[in-house]
Amino acid sequence: MLNHFKWLAVVMPVLTAGCIGINSSSSPKDTFTLPRSYQEVYKLATLQALQCWGNDGEFPIKGQLDTATRTAQVAVTGGLGGSRYGQVDIRALDDQNSEITTTVAGLNIWDTPALAAMRAALQFGVSTCTDYIPSAQPAKKS
Repeated sequence: MLNHFKWLAVVMPVLTAGCIGINSSSSPKDTFTLPRSYQEVYKLATLQALQCWGNDGEFPIKGQLDTATRTAQVAVTGGLGGSRYGQVDIRALDDQNSEITTTVAGLNIWDTPALAAMRAALQFGVSTCTDYIPSAQPAKKS
């Protein structure tokens, strides 16, 4: 009987891998605009995703740049190419400004801090897996 449980412990993550990923209604999401062209945002998002979301090639990073619609997308998928764990959608507002929506699955390295790190990387042009920029919070009264 114990061998059956060991087998299930190995097989269940594989079987549920297609069920885990971005959920349009509940996954953490961040939408913002930046004074950067959509092509530049795409390059920065791709670099950030490769460095922080790809886990040394274990999770494929896919990108798409559409010059006709002036949009782009960067996504990380499961090792078998199934579910998406992180996605950056980019839309040109004009030649120098873009709207960006980053969505993550909300688990492991694809969580709320990953949203902040992606925003910081796109805003400051420096790829880092952790957001080191302090957020504006009111000072605590003594």
